[in-house]
Amino acid sequence: MDSSHSFSIASEPGQPSLEGVWVGQGMRVAVVAPPHPLMGGHLSNPVVEAIAAGLASAGVRCLLFNWRGVGESDGDPSGAPEDADRDYARAIAFAARAAPVDVLSGYSFGGATAIRAAASRAGFDVFAVAPPPALFAESALAPLAGRLTVVAAGRDVFAASADLELALRRAPGARFETVAAADHFFSAGATRRVRDLAADFAASLGEQ
Repeated sequence: MDSSHSFSIASEPGQPSLEGVWVGQGMRVAVVAPPHPLMGGHLSNPVVEAIAAGLASAGVRCLLFNWRGVGESDGDPSGAPEDADRDYARAIAFAARAAPVDVLSGYSFGGATAIRAAASRAGFDVFAVAPPPALFAESALAPLAGRLTVVAAGRDVFAASADLELALRRAPGARFETVAAADHFFSAGATRRVRDLAADFAASLGEQ
């Protein structure tokens, strides 16, 4: 599918259809979620695009999607975690039609949703960027059997690196990376480091 064109991800009755875009090619598949839908969270977010570019450079095909009510997705925007969980589950189910999904990923609100999604299912590796600890329970990290990499920004006021590192004590095998000079939005070129870390993460999957 042409990654330059969006398409509609049909949903089950009573739930809105979502806008999606494929990025890259490969046998492995990832789902990448954007930040908060009420705060400009869109699949074209620079951090989301950096994650997808990094994963794709190492042979992972990425499904990017918009939350309900964002972009061309149907429905009303919602910041409710339960709505985000439903949207993410729908994206996983759609992506799995192409190939088994290996990686759950996201940035900020989307990163926290990816962690929650992986905690409720088996068999996923997780790459989360700046997931606010308030949006996932530390207990959600305990059942994660796959690889987990969390990327923090050293000057983040929404997902402080110290808080994230503390939360990761429940996942002793996790990899924790801090982009020291970055704020929550990874501005001033910090997205390049996110892309490189995503590429390293994807490359490491072949070592399993």
